[in-house]
Amino acid sequence: MTTIRLRSSFDLGLTLTSGQTFYWGNFENGNFSFGKPDGKGFWWGVSRGLVWVIKQDGNKVILQKGDYNLFFELFGISDKLEDLYELAKRYADTHLIKALEGFKGLRLMRQDPWETLVSFILSAQNRVENIAKAVWMISKEYGEFEDGIPKIPKPEVLKDADEKFLEKLPMKYKAQAFRLKETAKILSEDPDFWKKLPEDYYERRKYLTKLPGVGNKIADCVLAYGLGDGRAVPVDTHIMRISKELYNLDGSYDEIGEFYRRRYGEYAALAQLYLYALSRTPNVLRGKSAL
Repeated sequence: MTTIRLRSSFDLGLTLTSGQTFYWGNFENGNFSFGKPDGKGFWWGVSRGLVWVIKQDGNKVILQKGDYNLFFELFGISDKLEDLYELAKRYADTHLIKALEGFKGLRLMRQDPWETLVSFILSAQNRVENIAKAVWMISKEYGEFEDGIPKIPKPEVLKDADEKFLEKLPMKYKAQAFRLKETAKILSEDPDFWKKLPEDYYERRKYLTKLPGVGNKIADCVLAYGLGDGRAVPVDTHIMRISKELYNLDGSYDEIGEFYRRRYGEYAALAQLYLYALSRTPNVLRGKSAL
């Protein structure tokens, strides 16, 4: 067990329940329960091919299981939240300032891109609880186990998933499960797929949307939450709504994303994450634009 003392703000629970990841919670009684630590306050999760058991106590993080060095990268601890705050003040963006002050310690994660892709292909038009259950079911059926915890299966295993099993996943659009299998086959045959990602933001997003079941939003989720690309702005119904209500934005997917990229550059994904948290808070969509 390792104790990590942090000098910058970090909120473990807030980060793990912010819509970036769906395989953190507890595994008590042989079942997976998303979004809640165990009885001792430890969060159990799978990321970067590892099982993690972690707890926060103020500015201390207790790492019972996981990788000490990888912890800082996984949770984006080096991101300078104060830089985003300064940009928000420059643009007099009172809404983002409110979010930054109200959700201190929310971090942009750098997960494994394949694991992130699995989660978000399964997320299409699905409830969070069902996304988490689907990830757990696939992992339990096809993943490797570490200390009794099933890890997300690799593409070369998932490509042979039984279609009758996939039909049982708690998903509104069952076709996405079959597209995940197709994507797994493509990646299993191209081990250098992730190394060939272009540098240009729009080109790398286009590169990902060639995969079955991957549109712009899922591609942006993988770029932001799986690869830490701060230029990627996943625009879902929450972001569309809050962008219209708070910033008078009523454009296309890319027009909304470009608004945040122009303002916040490499911090656009982080700004989106804070505004997403704000959008889920009751009674925040009021007042006029901050423009």
